[in-house]
Amino acid sequence: MEESQHIIDYLDKTKQKKKLLPTFQVVFNHTLEVLKKKGRYEVSLSLLGPDEMHQLNLKYRKVDAPTDVLTFAYREADFIKEPITDLGCIMICPDIAKKQAKEYKHPYERELAFLFIHGLLHIFGYDHHGNDADAKKMFALQNEILDTLPIDFYTDINRLKKELLLAQAGSMATYSHFKVGAVVVTKDGKYHRGFNIENSSYPATVCAERCALFSTYAAGYHLEDIVSLGCITSSRNVGTCCGVCRQVMSELMNLTCPVYIFNRDEKKKLFTTVGELLPASFSKKDLNA
Repeated sequence: MEESQHIIDYLDKTKQKKKLLPTFQVVFNHTLEVLKKKGRYEVSLSLLGPDEMHQLNLKYRKVDAPTDVLTFAYREADFIKEPITDLGCIMICPDIAKKQAKEYKHPYERELAFLFIHGLLHIFGYDHHGNDADAKKMFALQNEILDTLPIDFYTDINRLKKELLLAQAGSMATYSHFKVGAVVVTKDGKYHRGFNIENSSYPATVCAERCALFSTYAAGYHLEDIVSLGCITSSRNVGTCCGVCRQVMSELMNLTCPVYIFNRDEKKKLFTTVGELLPASFSKKDLNA
């Protein structure tokens, strides 16, 4: 079994109320996975106030202002073969991250994840200060890692439960009387409802999950806008998505997108991902085989 990657020397001088280390751990591991880095890597991560970031930025970059993230690579990780590779130091300023999160209208923790990914890419030799091609490559990779993180920064579970009940109430389960509601959550904070619509020609029936996804796309959203999908059924147990819906979800959502499934009274639940629901899914890449 491959040893897990981990962050060392985590230091929070800003005394954040939220325990952020588990989030950074997931971001670190996922970034290494996307970059196809094998073995174990260590990195020092510090959360600093704007005054200290200002001093460091002035000292090392000759910029007389605080900055959001600073990276100090220890050595070229790609050329060092050791049991554990020390990558260096990343320093993030939460105060600036909070301001930027409001400016870009996304969650604070997502901004922190973005800055951490940015620092890690610099450590591995990516740069955006040189030519446009290098910057484009780095930013594209940065967005890919951020958008496929197995972390849901957006979904409010309590609101999701309420929206699911409202969606289920619209169910047109004329023949089975098995009512299903589904909700797709997008990055702009909207909750898109769907429900199962049955037909006397049974194959023409549309499941709640597909109804919610299709209506989301019809409203102009795309795969990168979707952050999660929720589902509720009439079952005493947790009734999971059918095979057809799983296949559709695997193409219209990121495989790392969370899926929240509840039974009829929401006392039983299954929290999973699209990829876990349908491993080894068939995709458009397979059409070119």
